[in-house]
Amino acid sequence: MKNDIHKSSWIVILFIIFSFELFAQSVVSFTPRSSQKAPLPYKGVSTYNIQGDFVMLGNTNMTLASYNDLKNNNSNPMVVVDKDNDGTTYNSSMAELKLGTLASECSEILYAGLYWTGRAENSGTESSYVTYNNKNYFKNKVKFKKEGKTYFEVDAVNQIAYPGSSNSFIYVGYADITDYVRAEGVGNYWVADMALLAGTNQTGYFGGWGMVVVYKNSAMKWRDITVFDGYSYISANGSTQTLDISGFKAVQSGDVKVKMGLMAGEGDVVTTGDYIEMRQRLTNNYTKLSHTNNTTDNFFNSSIFTGGNNRNPITLNNTGMDISMFDLPNDGNVLINNNQNSTRFRYGTNGDLYSIFSIVFAVDAYVPEVIGENTPANANTIHGTPVIPGQELEFDLKMYNKGEEAVKDLKVEIPIPFNVHYDGATIVIGSNSTIKIPSNTTVTWTPPVGSAPGATPQNTLGGTLVWNIGDLPKDLSKSILQGTLKYKLKVTANCAFLATAGPCALQVSLNGKITGKGATSNSVVSSDLVREYGIGACAGPIYDDFKTTITVDEAFLQACNLPVDNKNLQFKAFCSLLNNEFPRAQIVDLYPLGTKFFNQVPSSFDSNVGVVSNGFAVPTNGTKTKYYAMIPGMDPGCYIGLETSLEVINSSPTAKDVAFCEGDNVVLDVVLSSTGVANGYGLYYFSTETDTTPLTSPPSPTDVDVYTFWVAEGKVSNGILCTGPKVSFTITINPLPVVAQDVAKVSTCENNDYSLNVSTTAVSNFNWEYASVTSPTVWNPLDNSTFSSVISVSNGTLNISHATKVIDGIKVRLIGKNNTDCEKSSNEISIEIKDCQVITNPMLPNKSKN
Repeated sequence: MKNDIHKSSWIVILFIIFSFELFAQSVVSFTPRSSQKAPLPYKGVSTYNIQGDFVMLGNTNMTLASYNDLKNNNSNPMVVVDKDNDGTTYNSSMAELKLGTLASECSEILYAGLYWTGRAENSGTESSYVTYNNKNYFKNKVKFKKEGKTYFEVDAVNQIAYPGSSNSFIYVGYADITDYVRAEGVGNYWVADMALLAGTNQTGYFGGWGMVVVYKNSAMKWRDITVFDGYSYISANGSTQTLDISGFKAVQSGDVKVKMGLMAGEGDVVTTGDYIEMRQRLTNNYTKLSHTNNTTDNFFNSSIFTGGNNRNPITLNNTGMDISMFDLPNDGNVLINNNQNSTRFRYGTNGDLYSIFSIVFAVDAYVPEVIGENTPANANTIHGTPVIPGQELEFDLKMYNKGEEAVKDLKVEIPIPFNVHYDGATIVIGSNSTIKIPSNTTVTWTPPVGSAPGATPQNTLGGTLVWNIGDLPKDLSKSILQGTLKYKLKVTANCAFLATAGPCALQVSLNGKITGKGATSNSVVSSDLVREYGIGACAGPIYDDFKTTITVDEAFLQACNLPVDNKNLQFKAFCSLLNNEFPRAQIVDLYPLGTKFFNQVPSSFDSNVGVVSNGFAVPTNGTKTKYYAMIPGMDPGCYIGLETSLEVINSSPTAKDVAFCEGDNVVLDVVLSSTGVANGYGLYYFSTETDTTPLTSPPSPTDVDVYTFWVAEGKVSNGILCTGPKVSFTITINPLPVVAQDVAKVSTCENNDYSLNVSTTAVSNFNWEYASVTSPTVWNPLDNSTFSSVISVSNGTLNISHATKVIDGIKVRLIGKNNTDCEKSSNEISIEIKDCQVITNPMLPNKSKN
């Protein structure tokens, strides 16, 4: 650009560091970029002290409408690049992620950060988006994917800066994409739909993206790598600015190799004057930096210099995007010397304008190399092989000094996983006469933070095994075994824990930390334990965790015999509890000592929000209350569940009112509910609604009256009766009618008339019956047609007219019913028709003499 034209440079350098100072006027202050998505032990670190390296990749999403290798973007028509053959994207470009050429199969990605930058406005105020084809494209969002996958939106959430005209509308976005890139690995990555505008502008439109990836590789040398980012705006003809960094530790001897990476935006291929330089270690002079594709007086020249990886498009002139990785000119260690731990960068312009927002720096590091080989010591202790409850794990921790100096204050701390017990250790001193650990080394076990008083390795899971070694002699051969710690662990067999543990609680991960100081250099020793060594190209030490998984089989769960529902241990009381809570000891005593309980999902073991410090409350309506338990040492987000509840009975039987006549057997109409049938409940009767003691038998009153009783369904457990809601019903005992019981026998002569009257009271329905001589126990209805006109009945009266022998010997009775349908029978009345002497008198009717 010309001197009156704005210039923007986007620089990203991934650089490992422990601390830093920045002396520059910044829109956003520079700070080390750490990642919470990086795997342990790199999560949250500001300096990656690793055997490994970093790489950069990226591309431009804009180009000249009429491409030329030597034409700037200012005052020239610009168009968007769209290469993904996806009709739904507005702009897109691709770059390949490669992890170097040295045993790339040994590499593991630790961190990936995505930056994007552009200028999409010419005048006016800052806006959060640009519009193309009636669609808004936001500056803080892009689409991202690995080739062959589906685009997803990446949101910078307002990182890093989106300034207005005072900073030439140059915006920079950032997102941590570590999870995605760790999962997808090497290959082609695409970025699409940046907030860009095509057209002509005096300053010039530009836009593009870049990635920084840090990875470890056991076949590589040790490096300190740190990533800084911020937003520093350099105005035209502005003063120089400096960036001081410190905390790295260069190698003790020999040449010091230093690698840098930069990304810049709005750097023009033709315009000169922009530079970045580094202070020489012995003077206050500075060395201007450059790489193969640029010059010291035009550092940001729209070149992408990232090791020959594939891109689409591939252009020499990237119209405003600079991405480069290169080695510093440190011949004779002129810039960085052995054991050096700080340096300074200076950058500026003699006429142009630009913005820096990230620098990456990697230096060959010195690491006092104490090796602790943590290897299984028996046939049943195998990395990646499941273990069972109660199983013993045995390890030999073998100590070597493979560095260049003796080490003092050496100590090994092994955090015992929260699901195993420490089970003892012995120390074996090396056999060399002089190169060996001291004879007074000690090993101790310390309980986990938050453990209960009286904690021991036998009653408490986890804790820390501490081996205080002291001095570790220098070993010129780098091969002498100086001492061994033989220690044992025992997998928990706690039923309450294992019966409800999810996957995170069943993972056993074991590692440790070796600390100390170099006896000569005072360099800090900080190293994980070596699990094993790679083979072939990956033959270096592997500083990873020993991992296994506890397998809980059905036989173990049956032996535990604990009620578990959906991985929650069930604490259920029958019917009621004192103060509506489980006593604390009844629950806590089932779990490992030191377990902490919460009434809501805990953020971590150390949280005091929702801690249960007394009893465990239980609702009285039968619903469940969820609690959460954490054992000291559990990772945040890992917990085990339990639930409390009362076994209450909420169902009721169906009871109908019944009515009987005096003297009848009382038969109740009460039916269990379907719930009652399923649960085997019984019926319990009560005299009043408030009674708590049931009747000894179902009610069966005999006296005439209307009775109200109550019934509930329930059961008895451990001598305690629990019933559901009571329902009422009535038993009505109705009175019988009065029918005479002393009616005399009928005895009359044949052919005579006779009238029989049975006295009654409260009878509304009269029914006469008879029993024949041949079937004296069978009663048949008797009406006026039964014996032709010989017998007629009316209410309580039976009349015999011209008695015949046909009715001789029969029995009759009257059944009277009242208005409640209760009936009473008279006594059985015999009828006798006698043969009597006939008096003959022609003047009189024939009459038998009786």
